[in-house]
Amino acid sequence: MIDFTKNGDHLLMRYVPEKGADDWLVKPLESKKDVPLSGRTLHVRQEIYRPEIDDGDFGMDACYRFLVGHLVDGYYQMDRRFLGIEYDLFMHRSLKFRRPMFVAETNIPIFRGFNDYGFSSLYIGGEHPDALPEEVFEEMLRQFPNTYELKKYARARVSSMIRNYFPIQADHEAEYLRYRQRKASAKGTQPKNMFGAYETEKFAALVEKIEGMLDRADTYSEAQWQSEILQVIQFLYPKYVCAFPEAPVRDTLAGKDRKIDFLLVDASGYVDAIEIKKPFAECMVTSNRYRDNHVPMRELAGTIMQLEKYLYHLNHWGQTGEEKLNERYADQLPGGLRIKIVNPSGMIIMGRDATLTPDQRTDFEVIRRKYRHVVEIMTYDDLLRRLKVIRAQFESSVAP
Repeated sequence: MIDFTKNGDHLLMRYVPEKGADDWLVKPLESKKDVPLSGRTLHVRQEIYRPEIDDGDFGMDACYRFLVGHLVDGYYQMDRRFLGIEYDLFMHRSLKFRRPMFVAETNIPIFRGFNDYGFSSLYIGGEHPDALPEEVFEEMLRQFPNTYELKKYARARVSSMIRNYFPIQADHEAEYLRYRQRKASAKGTQPKNMFGAYETEKFAALVEKIEGMLDRADTYSEAQWQSEILQVIQFLYPKYVCAFPEAPVRDTLAGKDRKIDFLLVDASGYVDAIEIKKPFAECMVTSNRYRDNHVPMRELAGTIMQLEKYLYHLNHWGQTGEEKLNERYADQLPGGLRIKIVNPSGMIIMGRDATLTPDQRTDFEVIRRKYRHVVEIMTYDDLLRRLKVIRAQFESSVAP
């Protein structure tokens, strides 16, 4: 997990590794070389490491803190090497600093793209006469492309937002339009026709990505599966605008916090929960019968029970939980959005179903339908099928 906090005249980035890998960063930092984080979009090093600072926010969890900005006349001057930039970046102290400010969906570095424009300095927010207004910057973040969009999309969108504030030499918008004319075979002005080619390409890339990972499933950790599959889920369910990893939920029965894989927040602020496990082939239903039925295997039954408990704890946490979560994620929520806990539902991504027999498939479907009003259970093969169906729909919209 990565977040940002203000500490006097300093802006700190806090990094909490995944469980079981608490000390992986120790030796790389000792080498005094740049160490990549967050898909190689951010780089830390011994020089900016601040182990002496402890704000107590993460309890017993390992937390690494890095000095990434220092205050100069009301603006944090950002560390160039941390962001991989070739200009001086100044960000106003009033901004709500959060990871999506620096790293867009699927690990696109936001500010590195500005290297192409030849700036010597860039100001974000505040009253500086040459500053990019905060609202324009936030709008740019909302429109920033994901990794399935080409670099031309990124340059065109950034250019369109800042051209009224800075001189831009290259006509990136014209390049983007020429690209879309080649790729998007638009018929009429309906959105499906206008963006069909792009959506086809995007979902084709997703299918290729998941198929490639499944072919080498054993080489990926659960954390890697979680990171990749979460992005796919947000494409399939665009209503979710935020996803918070290892989100806390108070277990009022045991008197301690539990951690959900990911807490999903929709555009209205309502939360759901998702658990993402590895795609083991034999973890869904038994091959043998019990009373003439294929019953849930231990891994599936345990994951369902775990998620149902999380949902139970969320509901019983109620208004107190809403206040705690809003306070914890205040800097990462879109402006004005408040988290609400009202009968959250859950989603499980795990296992494979391609090798199930027809009888196993039937019994597995009975299990899924039993829980569908509370928990949606999806296998990796389900996920692929859905992506392929969506791809086919968009392909038909651009067919000659």
